[in-house]
Amino acid sequence: MNFLFVEDEAELLELYQILLEDLDINFKLACNGEEALKLLETEEYDYVFSDIRMPKMDGFELLDNIVGKNLNIKRFVFITAHVDISKEDVEEKGAQDILYKPLGHKHLKTYIQDILQATTA
Repeated sequence: MNFLFVEDEAELLELYQILLEDLDINFKLACNGEEALKLLETEEYDYVFSDIRMPKMDGFELLDNIVGKNLNIKRFVFITAHVDISKEDVEEKGAQDILYKPLGHKHLKTYIQDILQATTA
């Protein structure tokens, strides 16, 4: 399984890297939607976790491109600090879930471990 995390805040990307290395999973990091789309067009990813508001290409535009280009992923999850965006809002756009910042290390780790357990069950 391959994970892609998209976040424009460098500090959060560093935290994601530490967490994901600890989980010993295959992952890449991208600093905006444009960079993520390039990775998605050249490599296969099963799970995409993306911030919503980013420069160059936001998370909604990224998801629209994934759907429009028929890129095959199992799950798209938004991670945002904007609590005015609901789970229903993102599901209408084609995402499977939304997580809200500040997102605790333990919560994200458990979320990913649940995904890993569900795919091996």
